[in-house]
Amino acid sequence: MGGVEACCRRYDPRVHASLHVRKRRRLLAVLPALLLLGACGEPVDTRAADKARAAEYLRAFLIERDWQRWPEYFAPSARINGSELGREIMRGSADGLNFSFADLELTITDQIAEPQHVATTFVLEGLHVQPFNDQPATNRRLRIDGFALDRLEGDKIVESRLFLDVFGLSQRARAAAAGR
Repeated sequence: MGGVEACCRRYDPRVHASLHVRKRRRLLAVLPALLLLGACGEPVDTRAADKARAAEYLRAFLIERDWQRWPEYFAPSARINGSELGREIMRGSADGLNFSFADLELTITDQIAEPQHVATTFVLEGLHVQPFNDQPATNRRLRIDGFALDRLEGDKIVESRLFLDVFGLSQRARAAAAGR
């Protein structure tokens, strides 16, 4: 019986409650220090948000051509393909694509993110109804492969490398025109 009584004394609710109070006090005493260390430590992982932002801007500008939203995604001094004329480069590409391809669709095929960097591969697909880069209209659905390499600061893109595989598109257009 002595062992059972000792065991029951060990779990006395009053003793147990006072232990919890002491643990809480210790935790409250070190909590500000832990919060301060957390704020000074590694930055918050924003990779998922950065991936979503990259996919959103590709859709907003290549498909929807909603140029009013440019400041939501890009920093004022953003560069695309090394040029300060990023918005004009993107707009020219989007206008040309949407002129030549009806019902243009964007599919994100893969994204890889590291802190402040996102690599996105995508496919644009649409009905080729007007000439594009000296390729006459084929009236067939064609795809254009592309990728974007983006560097972000905060939630704004400051640098982007955007590539559309026009050579691959030309090959597919020639094959479609030849009936292959």
